[in-house]
Formats: sequence, C-alpha cells, structure tokens
Amino acid sequence: MRSYLAQRLFLYHTLACLLLFSAFSHAQASEQEQQIGLLWKIDKFGYAPSYLLGTIHSEDPRILNLPPKIEKYYKKSKSVTIEVAITLPTLFKSILAMYLPIGKTLDTMIEPDKYQQLVEALKEYGIPEIAVKTIKPSALMMVLSMPKSKEGQFLDMMLYFNAQAQGKPVYGLETAEEQLAIFDTLNLDEQIILLEETLNQIKQMPDLLETMHQLYLKRNLTEIMNFSYNYMSSEKHQKVVDKFMAYIVDQRNLTMLERMKPRLREGHAFIAVGALHLPGERGLLKLLEQEGFRVKSIY
Repeated sequence: MRSYLAQRLFLYHTLACLLLFSAFSHAQASEQEQQIGLLWKIDKFGYAPSYLLGTIHSEDPRILNLPPKIEKYYKKSKSVTIEVAITLPTLFKSILAMYLPIGKTLDTMIEPDKYQQLVEALKEYGIPEIAVKTIKPSALMMVLSMPKSKEGQFLDMMLYFNAQAQGKPVYGLETAEEQLAIFDTLNLDEQIILLEETLNQIKQMPDLLETMHQLYLKRNLTEIMNFSYNYMSSEKHQKVVDKFMAYIVDQRNLTMLERMKPRLREGHAFIAVGALHLPGERGLLKLLEQEGFRVKSIY
C-alpha cells in the first residue's frame, strides 16, 4: 500500500504544474504589464522557433481537449519537454521522499481536531489514516490543493505519453531529486503551518479551483498570478510562505531556464510547464527575454 500511495502522490505532485503553489510571484504585474496567452513562440536569431505552453494540473475536459492551435504546434514538434520525466526509478525515489522519518507520526505533531479534519479530508482522495500518519505535511498540503482525481489523465501526463506514442524524445527540466526536495524546503514545524493554513480553507477549495480553471481558460497569466498570490498570502505566517516561494518559484525558474536552452538551440521543441512559472518579473517569459530570446503569445 505504501508503494501504491507513493506513486499516486508522486503523480499528483510531479506531474502537476503545482498550480496553487508553483508561482506566487512576490511582485504582482501592473495593469500595463498584462501577460496574456498559454502558448508562446520562443525564438532567437539563428534558432528555429520553439513553443512554450503553460499547463494546469487538471483532468477537466475543458483543459484536456487542446485547442487546434496548440495541438498543431504540439504535433509539429520534434521533441517534448515537461517538468520531470516519468520513469520507474523516479517513482521509486518518491517513496522515501514523501514519508516522515522513522519514529515520527503526524498524529503526534498537530492538534487532535486538526488531525481529524485532515484524515476526513484525505478520505476523499482515497488516502487512509494509516498512511496519513506517516506522510510529510508538505506532501499532504500539495494533495489537498489539487483537484480530486477521477480518471488519472492529467494534462501533463497526456502530453508526456502522447509524445512517447509518437516516438518523440521526451525530456525533463528537473530531476526527481530536485522535484522531491520541495517536500523538505521547510522544516516540519513550517510544513505544519502551511498544512493547517490549507485546512482552514478546505471548504472553499472547490470554488478556488474552479476559479483557477476559469482564469486559465481566459489565458490571462497576470490574473492567475495575482489571484494565486492573494490566495496564498498570510498575515500570520507570511515569512514561512515567502521562504517556501523563494525556493519553489525563483530558484526553480532559473533551473528550468538553463535546462530548456539545449532544446531551444535544437529548435522545434515543445516545452510544457506549470502556467504560473511563466508570468511576472521573475517568470520564464521575462527570463527568456533577458537571455535575448523573442517571446510572442500565439494562443
């Protein structure tokens, strides 16, 4: 059961764009700096064009049914790149990364009423209490912040397996170790703080997720970023939030930028990352421009 649960949580986490937690930029864009578009053409003198897609961790048909323009460039691409490539070794590494150290259990680390609320909430995700006790708070926070899985066919997963079926090379922008290190960005006390903040908003989560879907379908990255920032802000625990975001946003964007450069040099690449990695002054679109690339929204 531990193996099954770890695989399920890992797919929630690594295949996700980490939509609710992946890019709460600390500097919100102004009205004059609206960044609108999900698919962006990336080129440079001497380079064949490539395409960068902002994704969302969702199996909603509105998301999975790619618009013809996105489908066109996806099919024409010579390679596909997502945040992390899915392999059996990657799944195996996720088992150890998600669990608390031996001897520690979550039921002894948080208040009984909060723990019971957590257990009840996670039942809806098919995670039994015996597993809840042993999983790191940060991993559980991620699960609670994402839509419940019905079919298990999320956008990132669909892009990955379709590329494999078409015989295209598939690359990851991060290693499994780098993605899984997100669980340990905060110490356990800080993880519990953010888990409890998530539990405080659990009743509003379906509405928040639907709002995210609506904003994504509008393709306004700036609105998504601002909504996400407002959702995540915490007067009481802002320092913890900022610490988490400094790693999960700024540092990861810089890593992704460097890792996508070989694909951009090759040209005709299709790169898909969480939509909230794109906007803002420290988002990938601005970082690419600073490297001399031209970025243009085409959908």
